[in-house]
Amino acid sequence: MLPDKRRKKELLQQFKQNEVAEARRKMCLAPDQLRDLLGYLDEQMFGLGIPCDHTLARTETWAKQQGIDPNNVLQSVREFGGYCDCEVSYNVKPHLFGWAEEEPHEE
Repeated sequence: MLPDKRRKKELLQQFKQNEVAEARRKMCLAPDQLRDLLGYLDEQMFGLGIPCDHTLARTETWAKQQGIDPNNVLQSVREFGGYCDCEVSYNVKPHLFGWAEEEPHEE
C-alpha cells in the first residue's frame, strides 16, 4: 500500500474512533441500559400496538423506573435524533457508540 493511502486510512480510522468516543461522552447510558430502553420502547409501541404520541413519555417513564435521571436520558437521546419515542427506537442505536446491537451471549 502506498504511504499516502495508508496515511489516509489511518486518519479515517482515527476520525471514526474520535466520533465514537464523542458519542459515548454524550450518552449517559451504558450499553445494556440502552439495549434495555430500546427493548422497552419496542415492546410498548410495537408489541402492545400503542403508537408513538410524538413525545418522550415512554423514555422518561423507563428512566424513572430504572432510577436514572430522566433529564439526562432525554438530553442524551436528543443528541442522536431521539426527539420522540419512535425516533429513539429508530435513531439511537448501539452501533453509534461502537457497541453490538445485542448483548453478547455467554456459553
